[in-house]
Amino acid sequence: MKLFALSLMAAMLLAVFPNSVNAEEDFIITVATVAPKGSMWVREMEKLDKKIREKTDGHVQFKFYPGGVAGDDKTMVQKIRGGQLVGAGLTGVGLGEIFPGIRVIEAPFTFRDYKEVDYVMRKLSKWFKKQFEKQGFKVLGWTDQGFVYLMSQKEIKSVDDVKTAKPWVWDVDPVGQATFKAFGISPVALSLENVSTSLDSGMIDTIYISPVAALALGWYKRVKFYVDFPITNGAGAIVISKEFFDKMPPKYQVIVETLSAQYLRALSNKTRKENDHERSTLEKNGIKRLVPSADDVKQFMAVGIKAADSLAGNLYSKKLLKKVRDLLNEYRNK
Repeated sequence: MKLFALSLMAAMLLAVFPNSVNAEEDFIITVATVAPKGSMWVREMEKLDKKIREKTDGHVQFKFYPGGVAGDDKTMVQKIRGGQLVGAGLTGVGLGEIFPGIRVIEAPFTFRDYKEVDYVMRKLSKWFKKQFEKQGFKVLGWTDQGFVYLMSQKEIKSVDDVKTAKPWVWDVDPVGQATFKAFGISPVALSLENVSTSLDSGMIDTIYISPVAALALGWYKRVKFYVDFPITNGAGAIVISKEFFDKMPPKYQVIVETLSAQYLRALSNKTRKENDHERSTLEKNGIKRLVPSADDVKQFMAVGIKAADSLAGNLYSKKLLKKVRDLLNEYRNK
């Protein structure tokens, strides 16, 4: 009789307080990326997933879709907005689909080294994150692919050499388009998957990409030269739906955000080192390094200023561009 009474009481408690005894909810963060399967980016993110599972007793986990199977950056952003994905590992192009102002960080021929990039990002990171949240996205952490270089089937050492090239530009990349326009030429706009065949056919003869990405995508096999003066530092980040993030218990939010930022910072450092190392790998594969003269460097920088100015008031505000330039001057004068 006592056992029956206890069972009845337990049933009544379940009816009145159902959530008090339910199992803790699980959260699967589906993240897509164009980074190839097995690449450094994916390997490091798998380590992050393992750590987050450990810290949350398996209640939070990542599920990755690498190799562009979910589409390019623009498509992935659309899928997050449509609820088909929770998040994505995006390049600057994809980040610009959410908040165009972030592309100021990729203004051409602006940064001299990674320390300058990091200084500007430290100063603007919180503000950038707030702008993404206004658009419904949570930035889990910033990363980058290192410096991006011009690579070509012909010798390019000067601005005049670029003017005779047939450059590719990512069809969703306004910064790339503005850069070549500042050179006074019209690039060939193509999606990522059409670059290799277009290099083979002669439709294009010049690309812009980081050494790591050139090797991962196999594009290095189709070029003969690279210009040893970086165009920009390739921005990147993991973003997820803010709505999804807000549904997680605060303790999980802290774990996911803290560990993601930590692992992505480490990934950036590894990628940059690997990127610099892979320049020698390019040379070992017969790709000749071209070094512009001091005068040519000045001309490239002038093109960069022209391109960045042309985007001010459209892609990002004039005030934001001035802020970045002021921060660079501040850092250089220290």
